[in-house]
Amino acid sequence: MLALVLALLSGASPAAPAAPDLPGGRGALLALSVEVLPLEPGRALAWSSDGEALRATGGDHRHTVSLRIAPVEGGALSLEVAIAYEVDVAVEREAVRLLFRGPARALGRDLSFQRLSRALRVDRGTPILVATPAMAVAGGPGLAAARYAPRGEDVEVELVLDDAESHPFAVYERCLPALPGLSQHGPVPFAELERKRPLGQRTRRQGETVTARALLYPLAGGELLPLIPERWADGARAAVVFTDHADRTDPVALRALLHGDSRLLCREGGPEGLLGHGIRITKSFFLRARRGGLEEPETLELAQELLAAGSEVASHSISGEPDDREAVRAALPALAPLGVVTWIDHEPYTNCEAFSSEGWRDEGRYGIRDLLAGAGFRWIWEAGDVGGFAPEPRIVNVLGGEEPDRARPPIYPMPMDPRLWVFQSSMFYAPPEKLAAAMEEGPLVRLEAERGIFVAHTYLSASARTTSRSEHLARLVVRELPGGALELHPAFDAALARMAAHVRAGALATLTWAEAGDRLRALGDLEVRYLPDGSAAVENRGAADLPGLTLAVPAGDLDMAVDGARLQGMSTEPGRTRVWLDLPAGARVVVRASRGDAAAPFLPPAGDALGAR
Repeated sequence: MLALVLALLSGASPAAPAAPDLPGGRGALLALSVEVLPLEPGRALAWSSDGEALRATGGDHRHTVSLRIAPVEGGALSLEVAIAYEVDVAVEREAVRLLFRGPARALGRDLSFQRLSRALRVDRGTPILVATPAMAVAGGPGLAAARYAPRGEDVEVELVLDDAESHPFAVYERCLPALPGLSQHGPVPFAELERKRPLGQRTRRQGETVTARALLYPLAGGELLPLIPERWADGARAAVVFTDHADRTDPVALRALLHGDSRLLCREGGPEGLLGHGIRITKSFFLRARRGGLEEPETLELAQELLAAGSEVASHSISGEPDDREAVRAALPALAPLGVVTWIDHEPYTNCEAFSSEGWRDEGRYGIRDLLAGAGFRWIWEAGDVGGFAPEPRIVNVLGGEEPDRARPPIYPMPMDPRLWVFQSSMFYAPPEKLAAAMEEGPLVRLEAERGIFVAHTYLSASARTTSRSEHLARLVVRELPGGALELHPAFDAALARMAAHVRAGALATLTWAEAGDRLRALGDLEVRYLPDGSAAVENRGAADLPGLTLAVPAGDLDMAVDGARLQGMSTEPGRTRVWLDLPAGARVVVRASRGDAAAPFLPPAGDALGAR
């Protein structure tokens, strides 16, 4: 396919288009372009005036592109792009590219505002904000990602409406009749089975229009104190989600996991379990199983207890065997009373209804996508683990990564059906002593410093009664007591106690997956606008409330005030001041910062950016 960067000025070179002469931004914006793949070459866009605004239009037989730059409240400039498709097109990339005079600072995945020294990509879950001494760019609705890259003394900013990396959905090449190695009782070569076919490309349909907006703020130099929406409620710096798969679930082991002991007794000094420590979990179940299925009264009672304690019940397919479309359709009504909205693939190499096998389709024997969406499911785990099958367990921030220039979306819409969203996790399966060692103070503090989220892929509800393979028996977190009762391994329980201490201190949030994923999605509807008096307006443009919204400023010596909401809390730490408040759907607040009696503007304005041209 041919890639074309469309020049936005008549006669400008497509390879290096000049920027329009923006009010207030003279000399700051060097080049501006729109990139859509695929396109016919040689189609430059033409500029025209539209009152105080500048407009560019163009396209080819497949689409019409328009870009508008106009003044808005407070001396800022709104950059709006729209791509209207005339025919069905498989699109690999839609982006707006800007080139500014550097140097630049950018908001990273850890929500720190730092000097940009190498290429950085941020995806959903991280606000888009980058600034040079003369211009700041803040992302708005319709943007899935951004990439910042130093170019000598300049910086290139790419605002991504859509690309395949924004939704890296992939499926296994084929559904196997059985796992290799099982018949010989040897290890299953899981790493060798991890060959997938990417399906991240999105098809735009005839008549579809894609829009996005960003705000440009001309600056006059001085200290930048951007207002940063953090991810987790009430000042929590990071979040932990346990997603427990249904494989080999034993109700007796699950009771021990929840309470520390499978016996209904109070034993001072014994393990307390997840519920005793106040740790939430997304526990997946089979509906039908030899043991541990939701059709069993004992298991159903435990599932209801989980819900009453604030945890989540998820579906791990319908059974441990392949379930065709009609079997899934027949089973879904039984899950509705439990409020199930999360689907976790089970053994996708052989369970053909897994979304990472054939379940992503809405037709065929095993296609179930439309069935789940119609039943109210919102979240899909399609066998996506960050880090794969690591030999040692560790707390992995699914927002992080050692390659900052690579895409790392923790959540994304299914490219063929945005009613369903996909989430990532990290394998956390090892003997209990090793799991406990991975949950020591150091890893928890590091996760909090990264402002991240750990989504653990676990098998905590199994026992020796449901387990036969030696490598699985070594990883059980419950152990048998005299008389046949089960208790949670003390080392793992002590690790839960450490985690609970961080939760009580307000540094860590314990969430179900539905809570964490829904919050990340809701934050995508949050918009921050910087006002001429140095304050900032924060508006929740979505349909979901944002309780305990945490707002931070990268300075530790500030006082902050909010108009339009009551402050729920405030914290100060070296180099960071934070407040939190409830922001219902549709609500707007104005935030101000000060040092002593003097106002501290978030962005130093450049005066009237809308003056005469």
